Amino acid sequence: MRKQFARLSKAEQEELQEWYHQQSPQEFDNVMRRASTHSPNIIKLPAGLTATLKSLAKKEGEPDYQTMVTRWLRERVEKEARPAAKLSKKRKRTSVATKRHKAQVS
Repeated sequence: MRKQFARLSKAEQEELQEWYHQQSPQEFDNVMRRASTHSPNIIKLPAGLTATLKSLAKKEGEPDYQTMVTRWLRERVEKEARPAAKLSKKRKRTSVATKRHKAQVS
């Protein structure tokens, strides 16, 4: 948030500060409740890979390579999670069917 705040014009910063200081505690709690959570995890990458990512982000029109990498990771995790979810559903169905079969046999 600090980086975003620093990018604002002086007038916008003052307006935002005024709005912030005029909020009631309940309004502030509501704003914070709606705010997205962000984990400041760090992944250390080799300098060459970082340079390549920066140039790819520039080609794709991304303002920041980290945004692009986050999007790529999210897409890949979603793609990988789908088959895993299907497998776990199949295992549950199989285990229920196995239990029924054992119950019928005994």
